[in-house]
Amino acid sequence: MRLYFMIGIFGLVGIFARYGLNLLFIKQSPPGLPISTFLINLLGSFLIGVVYVLGVERSAISNEIRTALMVGLLGGFTTFSSLSLEAAVLIKNSQELLALTYVLASTVCGILLTFGGIFLTRSISL
Repeated sequence: MRLYFMIGIFGLVGIFARYGLNLLFIKQSPPGLPISTFLINLLGSFLIGVVYVLGVERSAISNEIRTALMVGLLGGFTTFSSLSLEAAVLIKNSQELLALTYVLASTVCGILLTFGGIFLTRSISL
């Protein structure tokens, strides 16, 4: 039961962090360009790599904390559904090439940043 509570609390922190960063990024973004979701998802991808190494490879954090961070915090922070909606709107607005670029860049960059988080965290001695 404690783990469920932790996931919920961490999830709340994640959704509020995403909302706050979205407000910050959206002011800096050109209209119609989903930069905010893109940057938030990339940051979340990097952080999940860090949490993976700390929790799974180094046992520097407990399984309970690792699960709460990955499922709660980062699950609430990143969002595939927003990416999907933004891509659908771009397609609806006849911006198919931009939609394809956005989806591919989000996926490829997200995977690369996950590896970046893994490799960076592995290189740091604890």
